[in-house]
Amino acid sequence: MTLEEKKQLFTEFFTLPLALNINLEAFADNEAIPDDEAFLEEIPYPFKLATQINSLDAMNIKQSHSYGNHTAELVDLLNIQAKKIDLIMSHLLLQEDHAESRYKTQTFGAGGLTLINEKKWSLEQSFRLKIFMPEEASAVYCFAEIIDIQQRENLYEYQFVYTQIRDEDREILVRAALHQQSKHLRQLAQQRANSAKDNK
Repeated sequence: MTLEEKKQLFTEFFTLPLALNINLEAFADNEAIPDDEAFLEEIPYPFKLATQINSLDAMNIKQSHSYGNHTAELVDLLNIQAKKIDLIMSHLLLQEDHAESRYKTQTFGAGGLTLINEKKWSLEQSFRLKIFMPEEASAVYCFAEIIDIQQRENLYEYQFVYTQIRDEDREILVRAALHQQSKHLRQLAQQRANSAKDNK
């Protein structure tokens, strides 16, 4: 895939301003990027488990809409059980977040992310990437590559595209981005409503 194709992949999905904890570990200069099979094997187990649980939760939400009002108590019970599992998963995933390789995203999306820091990395440099989404009680493990660098005095703004990622993990990123966007829109609507009240 060319650099231009990678940039197109990045823009296929919308991005939004969001500070998420991520871990980045650069591949060594002489290290071969694992193929798809090796990539799947090296995904840490808690990430695989989180994806499975997240996918099951999405299925439960879809099915719960067909239950109707007669089973509201059952839906409430399922939601409580899901919250318990989310708490356990959040704790497990926190063990995978290592302070020495931790960074904060500037923007985030299902195609890639941006961050700003003082480290000097190279265009098309590859990384192992962990994305932590505590609000979703989930995390994603993938490979990423730098596709753009903008210098800002002593800092650099890096744009990363996900180069190897499971389809189900990208779906989780899409849902997380949509969830954050709807949350942001609700906050804007509330601010406008409050502003309208103050002006009366």
